[in-house]
Amino acid sequence: MSALTSSLDIDLTLNGPIPIKAPMFPKSLDRLTPRAYPRTRLLTAAVVWSAVGFFLAGKGIWLSGDAPWTQIIIAILAGLGLGLVKSRFIFDKVAKKIIAHIGRKPSRTCLGGLFSVRNWVLIVVMALFGRTLGALPLDSALKTGIYVMVGSGLGYSSRLLWNAWKKSPFAML
Repeated sequence: MSALTSSLDIDLTLNGPIPIKAPMFPKSLDRLTPRAYPRTRLLTAAVVWSAVGFFLAGKGIWLSGDAPWTQIIIAILAGLGLGLVKSRFIFDKVAKKIIAHIGRKPSRTCLGGLFSVRNWVLIVVMALFGRTLGALPLDSALKTGIYVMVGSGLGYSSRLLWNAWKKSPFAML
């Protein structure tokens, strides 16, 4: 019996880590993937945050519609104030994570990879929330305040992305 077990003994130890390959796109799709350097991805993220912030703040003001001017001014000022607070405590952390995420990537990667999967999910959820908010029968001044809050917060936090882009080396276009 011992002769049988000794002949079946197999060395199952590995000499190093198991090589794991990430699934690759077919070569035809890989060639079509837009590649960008970190500096370009930082610029793209800064432009996206600035444009979305400007758009949301503008849409919030447009949604004020026929509300009295005093309500509109109060909603805009409250939205700006709360947007700056939201920027400092929430959006700044997200912007720093995006900057770190871009910095951890290899030099030329997919342009769509400038945001993590978690960020893309958050973007979709926020877009759905915005569409739902726009369709709800709420007071127009309240909608104005919410849109201005989110828009001004994004716009103000985009300063971190712009600063990271300005400080990134020019060799990495």
